[in-house]
Formats: sequence, structure tokens, C-alpha cells
Amino acid sequence: MQDIDVYGFIASEKWSEGDVCARDFIAALRAADGDDVVIHINSGGGDTMEAAAMAEAIRSYSGRTTASIEGLAASAASYFALMADEVVMNPYALMMIHNPYTLCAGDASDMREAADLLDKVRGTISAQYVRKTGMDAAEIESMMDKETWMNAEEARELGFVDTLTDAEPIAACISADTLKTFSHIPAALCHNRTGEIETNIQKDAETEQAAPGAGGSEAEAASKVICVDGLFLNIRE
Repeated sequence: MQDIDVYGFIASEKWSEGDVCARDFIAALRAADGDDVVIHINSGGGDTMEAAAMAEAIRSYSGRTTASIEGLAASAASYFALMADEVVMNPYALMMIHNPYTLCAGDASDMREAADLLDKVRGTISAQYVRKTGMDAAEIESMMDKETWMNAEEARELGFVDTLTDAEPIAACISADTLKTFSHIPAALCHNRTGEIETNIQKDAETEQAAPGAGGSEAEAASKVICVDGLFLNIRE
């Protein structure tokens, strides 16, 4: 069995050590050469097109694939994960689905073209969620419109994941910049947009550690954030 880590931001280029790009992911999958593969996921998402390439690589892989959501699978990270043969989730982790977005500059026709492209991308993503869950497309798209956050039990009940693991809570691998792109994050995580929050959790060696496989700026953020009972809490220095 082979292991592949997707810990950090999904980007077209690896701007920092913690980033993940489709090129490297696909190379690792090819190197597995048909062996069973476990894809360990702890990511706030990133580039939708990169995630789409990763999803297609998983779909066409000759061996058995398992996506293991270990801290967070948000945005594009939730999209590609569901292509695996089996999706398992840490009972303390979170999943989030929402509409794709982009940056655009130009005149009215440029804006309309960008909007049309987003609609097409949205349809591709929602179809993947429908395929996995068996839910109605309108219901899935309503969840995407609202930016829906799910704990592990909710994700299993809705069909996004197949089973829950018996793993312990681990740090979420997500940066403050990524958090700023979300609109309806859980209450305990909202405070991370502007600063740290007080908690009654004692900081110890375990919470100081970054999530395995994380690095660079993402690892630094991960070392300060823990997930407890589906809520992300920032530990004050």
C-alpha cells in the first residue's frame, strides 16, 4: 500500500513548501504503479482546475484508492477527494462545499464570460457531489450556494463519506489567507479572520505540533489550530 499526502493549499505552482500541485500528485500516483493507495487529506482547498486534474487521475488509476480526510477537506479539497473508491473521515474533521469563485478584471463582456465559466465549473463540481451522494442536484447546489460546513457524522449521513475512522483529533492544515476567502465558516473559526481567540484548552506538546506532511506557511498556521468535536480553535501564544 502506498501513501500520498495532500496537506496544504492546492495550487498550480508550489509557492511554498506546504503547497500541493496536480503535477506532483499525479507523479506520486503513477509511481504507486497500481498498488492500493491511501490519499491523506488535510486541506482548505485551492485551485479548482488543479483539483479537477487530481480527480481525473484518481478516477483513472488502476489500483484501489482510499481518500482519508484527516483534518479538513474544504472547497477544492472536498471535490477531488470524492473520486476515490472509498472516502473515510476522521470523526473530528470537517468538510465544506461551496460555489467556485474567481478574480476578473475587464469590461462587461469579460465579466459575463467569467460568470459563464463559473457556471460551467459549478455544474462540473455539483455533478461530482451528486454522483457520490445520490442527492438531488438542486439540493446539492443549494448547499453550495450557502457554503455548507459539515462535521464527519453529517458528511456520512449525507453520503459524502463512506465511513468514519477511530483517529484522534489533529491540527487543521489551513492558512489565515485561505480562511479569508470563506463566507460562512463555523463560529469558532470566524475569529481566525482577524486574530486569535481565547480557549480553555491547555497548550501542550501535542497541540504545538504541525499536522504531519504540512510545511511552510501552512504548517505554521496548522501548529496553532486544533479541531475538537468538529470545531476549530486557535490557541493563543
